[in-house]
Amino acid sequence: MSDLVKTKSDINAAMSNIGSRMSHYLTVCTVIVIAAPTALSPTAQSDSLKTKPESVAGNVTSDDIIREAKKYIGRPYRRGSSSPRGFDCSGFTSYVFRQFGIKLGRSSRDQIHDGTAVKKNDLKKGDLVFFTGSRHTHTIGHVGIVTEVMSDGDFRFIHAARKGIVIDSFKSSAYYTKRYVGARRIVEK
Repeated sequence: MSDLVKTKSDINAAMSNIGSRMSHYLTVCTVIVIAAPTALSPTAQSDSLKTKPESVAGNVTSDDIIREAKKYIGRPYRRGSSSPRGFDCSGFTSYVFRQFGIKLGRSSRDQIHDGTAVKKNDLKKGDLVFFTGSRHTHTIGHVGIVTEVMSDGDFRFIHAARKGIVIDSFKSSAYYTKRYVGARRIVEK
């Protein structure tokens, strides 16, 4: 504590010798330096640098995820929303996983960094699947959750489409087959 007082008094002495613009700068620096140990705690670091979802529910299975997701079939699409009153695609996936204590990024562009990468021929129920946006760009714009994998390489996925929460077949939709980007595994069981 005495080091902090000494440091603060040293800063105050320096501030008295500097113009008002520098005083403001040093005040901001003082706040940052004093707050830094708390802001950079291991918990804060893991939250800000997270690439894997956090889970407080270690026994969650893909069947649990699918069962939860199917409860919302027919709910409306609502841009920017992540509640049962309406979902956008990433709001839906983050909401479903959050029910089991698993925190995903809020956008599909964030979620493609969660979990571990999975090849299309290794998909399992519960995996997240990603697609480019509707404007034919090369950026991630849509996400869903695999509900079923067929032996012919097709899979079904639940997602928030413009018509609401639905389950679609991948191979039956040229819209999605043209836009497939990749997949991530969040739940191992």
